[in-house]
Order: sequence, then structure tokens, then C-alpha cells
Amino acid sequence: MRSIASLACSHLTFGAVALVTLAATACGESPPPNAYMTTPGGGGSFTRGSTSLGEARLRPELCSGMAENKPDPTRLDENALAAFLQRQGFQTTIIRARADLVYVDVTNAGGDRPVRLRVAVLNDAPAAGADLHKAILEHGSGSWGVHRSNLAVLGPIGDVDQILEFAGKTKLACWGVLTVAGRDDDFVVPGGYMEF
Repeated sequence: MRSIASLACSHLTFGAVALVTLAATACGESPPPNAYMTTPGGGGSFTRGSTSLGEARLRPELCSGMAENKPDPTRLDENALAAFLQRQGFQTTIIRARADLVYVDVTNAGGDRPVRLRVAVLNDAPAAGADLHKAILEHGSGSWGVHRSNLAVLGPIGDVDQILEFAGKTKLACWGVLTVAGRDDDFVVPGGYMEF
């Protein structure tokens, strides 16, 4: 017959192991706070009509007169994105996480923390479009990004209203092709920059 002390010890050991396992699993699955948008929304002020995916269309005046609203045949890097955002009046910080991974943090975009944009520098425009499409589908609902020339830029997860507001306010929708995740596909929001 086992003593109460040995039973208590075995239950405590099991409980401790279960707690550590649960904590490790929860921590491993939790995305960092900058994976989500904290901007207030207001995408309707940048669209004509509905803000629903498949129906949303950017207002024509949003991109009128912008030199960047045409295809760029040159090879770009993260500095091109940062310079564009700075010309629009936003503060940016470039963070090189690894040789193949660069972040551009936009620090005065209206949320309570920087909006982190993940930048992939690829070989050409078709590769950038394909990479962004794949990344958006992998990240799922609320994922979005833009691609221009050889750059694919993945934004933090948000609702459509936040995405349209940020892409309109920063004019990223005029700089690159704005693509937003739907339930099982992604949608290009027309009215801004397009590559043909």
C-alpha cells in the first residue's frame, strides 16, 4: 500500500509535468504581439462603396498624381519601401533578423505599437507575387500584404477595415498590389497600384 506522501508526490510530479507541457505548448503557439494590427480602422474612408472583400475598391483620388503608381522595372530592396513610407510622413526602422529576413517597423501609424512589415527581396515581380500569395494563404484569415517589382511585403494580421485604413493612410495600396486573405483564397483590392 502506498503512503499518502508518495501518492501526493506522484500527483504533484504529474501535475508539474502537465503544467510545464501546457505552458510550453501555449508559448510555442502564441504569435508575438506585433503579429496583429492595433490601428483603429476606418478603411471606408479610402474605399468606394463596400469594404467587403471582393467588393472593396479604392477611391480613385487616393493614388492620383502619385509617381509610384506605375510599375517599377528596377530591382528593389527594403530601403525602397522605407524611403516610400518616409516620403508619406511615417517613421520607419529597418531590422535585419537574418540574411534572408528583413522587417520594416512603421512607428507612427496610429496604433499603440509599431506596425511590423515583413519584407522578402526576391528575384523578380512574378516571384514576389507568388511568394506573397503563398505567405498570405499560409497565415490565413486577416493576412495581407503588397508586392511591387521584386519585393513581397507581408503585413500583420488585421480585419479588413484596419487593413484598408493602413494601406490607404500610408498609401501602400498605391505603391504595391494590395492583396488580402479571404476564407480560402486571397483578393486583390482594385483601384490602386497594379502590375501587368
